[in-house]
Amino acid sequence: MDDLVKEVIPLLQYLIPGFLTAWIFYSLTAFKRPDTFGQIVQALVFTFIIHGVVVGLGELFLWIGTEYGIDYGYWDSKAISIWSFIVAVVVGLLSCCLAYNDSLHSLLRKIGFSSKTSYPTEWYSAFTKHKRFVVLNLVDERRIYGWPLEWPTEPTQGQFVLHEPAWLNDDGTEIPMLAELFVIDVTKVEWVEFTPKTWKDK
Repeated sequence: MDDLVKEVIPLLQYLIPGFLTAWIFYSLTAFKRPDTFGQIVQALVFTFIIHGVVVGLGELFLWIGTEYGIDYGYWDSKAISIWSFIVAVVVGLLSCCLAYNDSLHSLLRKIGFSSKTSYPTEWYSAFTKHKRFVVLNLVDERRIYGWPLEWPTEPTQGQFVLHEPAWLNDDGTEIPMLAELFVIDVTKVEWVEFTPKTWKDK
């Protein structure tokens, strides 16, 4: 048993930076967490990236120290652990930034390597890329107009939060509500229309 613990603890210490990066990514983005196996695979990928960067940093620091006589201290297990933590946080935040801004997939689309976006669903992509007033067409054939402050990350669960909501008549005239905010479950919405009007046009 003691031998097993001695083997498992170093393995966990090796994998923790990857799990930390995956935790940061899924905590700060709209992506759904995969199943246990998927999370382990992603943590392993992040671990490989993190330790590759840390090894590169170690070589860089040792080269600078040798070349320029700068004493950084010892590149020991403690230094590796500290830098693994720092790189894990940076990689996690950078991954969130790339997913939110669609920067990586935008570049890949331009050079013809992909037609995908960085967003978790087409639904989420539409609301993120097209910030404008929307019309919610309800299942009971009523229509609500307003500015979407918040929206579901997927079309099957969650709620819309509309600012300055109004009912829409068949001729397009508005009937303003007394409420400043209106919350409605996505299951009550049959489809969504994106109007040309943005907040600046208001």
